[in-house]
This record gives sequence, structure tokens and C-alpha cells, in this order.
Amino acid sequence: MHKFLNIKSKYKYYERKTLLKNIKKKHSRIWAVILIILSIFTIIGINNKMNKNFVIKEETLIYEKLPESLNNYKILQLSDLHSKEFGKNNKDLINSIKKINPDLILVTGDMFTVSDISIDMNEEDLVPYQLLSKLAPHYKIVYVSGNHEEGKDIIYNGDDYTTRDRSKNNAYNRYRNKLESLGVAFVENSSLQNYNDFINIYGVYFESMEKDEYYESINLDKTKFNIMLCHDPKHFHTFANMGFDLTLSGHVHGGIIRIPLVGGLFSPDRTFFPKYDKGIYKINNSYMNVSAGLGDSILKRVFNPPEINVITLKNK
Repeated sequence: MHKFLNIKSKYKYYERKTLLKNIKKKHSRIWAVILIILSIFTIIGINNKMNKNFVIKEETLIYEKLPESLNNYKILQLSDLHSKEFGKNNKDLINSIKKINPDLILVTGDMFTVSDISIDMNEEDLVPYQLLSKLAPHYKIVYVSGNHEEGKDIIYNGDDYTTRDRSKNNAYNRYRNKLESLGVAFVENSSLQNYNDFINIYGVYFESMEKDEYYESINLDKTKFNIMLCHDPKHFHTFANMGFDLTLSGHVHGGIIRIPLVGGLFSPDRTFFPKYDKGIYKINNSYMNVSAGLGDSILKRVFNPPEINVITLKNK
């Protein structure tokens, strides 16, 4: 009888122990789920805060044959704004640019989204117009279109870039023409020669980047510092082989979702792991900067803050 009671007592002991163990396991799982949920919300919160601000990405590029007059020359690149605002009327962005005080501002396209413009709207209501009109009195600005400007341009003015009529009364033409009247130069299958006596700035239409005619017409003056503005970075090898000193691009939005130690996940072209997603690239003596830009695509940025780019040229 005594032996039976001992067995029964041990059974109850192990039963209680198993029950407590199961309760602890259940509590551990609950806490694990809670921690995962809290971590997800924390990451989302940090990411949303990150996307509401922009960073200033600074790079220094060294060219041994750079003229002394261009030593410490400061270029600011704006790209892929997509009508986003940082502060009311982009006050924060404008104040930062004024503090940087660049020698030249180069715009590499997609400053608005194609759906932002309707034919009879007031073009002065466009966010990039308001931004650039405030900067134009103080800085030289050169602008190349991206696929969003180009999409609206083709709708209004036809797909033959050699015959586009800028006198047509539509919002896109008024946007471009008014910016030109403020001193903003557009380089679209064209160039700005001998700027500052030492710089040639070229630009290529997004829609004609697969064509060779414009490339074949370019005859670089290698005694100048030659810059190519091209919204899509995938043509860098072509420009490097042509002898351009610097190519500036955007379009890829930094790969939209940045994976640590890997890079950008995909581009707006629905290409996974794009070759050129963000930052400085070099082929021979030619550099390219790909800006992650300022605005958003359909998908939100992840670990990929909006940015403006400051490139300082040095000769040693």
C-alpha cells in the first residue's frame, strides 16, 4: 500500500512538472510572437520616419587632369522627386541646398509623376516647378527628363523628339518653357557647351536611349570636362567608352528595398537586383553616380532613405 502511494505521488509530481513545462512553453511562444510584432512595428515606424526626411550623400571624385578652376567644384544632383515635399513647399530641401551652396545643380529626371499633369492645369502648381523656380535665381540648373516627364511629353507633343512643338499650349510645354525662361537649361539629345569655359553637359531623352543616332552625333572635346545626364544608369558602359568624365543617373530609386550586404532588390523596370542601383561606379577613368532620389514609386522605400547628392571634383 505504501509503495502504491509513492508511485501515485510520483505520478502527480511528474504530471504537475509536465503541466508547468507546457505552460512555460506556451508563455514563451506568446512572448516570442509579441516581440516579433513589436519588432515589425518598430521597423515600420523607423522606416516611415526615415522616409519623411532626406540625407545628403557626399562624394569626392579625383581627376588627375582636372583644370585648377574646377578643383573643389561642387555639383548637386536632384533626382526622382516625384512631387514629394520635405517641409511646406519643400522649405527643408531648399534650406539644405542653400547651405550646401553648390556651383551647379543637375537634375536627372522624374521630378513629377506622369499622372500629376493634366492638359489644362496650372503648371505653376507642380511641386518641381515651385522648387526649381525658387532655386533658379541663385544657381545654374541643367535638367534632363526621365520616363515620367517623357511619358507626358510624348502624349502632348508626339513621339518624334526632333519635331516636338514647344509652342503648343499644354501644361507640360508651359512647365518646361517657363523653367527655361527662368534660366533652367534642358539637355535632351542636346548639350550645353563651354559652361564655365571648362564644362560640356550632355543629356539624352529617356525614350531614345536605346537608339544610336544621338550617340553617333556626339564628338567629345576631351580638353573639357564632359558630363552626361541620363535618367537610366544601365547605359553607363556606353558613356564610359565614349570618354565621358562623369555620368549622373537616377531612375532605380536605390533598388527601392535595400537588403543589408546585398543592395537594392529591384528597379522600377521590374528588374531584380539591378546592376547599378545606388552610389558611385567607375569604368576606366569614367565615374557614374546613381542617385537613390527623393520620391517614391508604387512601393515604399525600405532601409533606403531619400537623398540628395553632392559631388565635389578634385584634381589631387
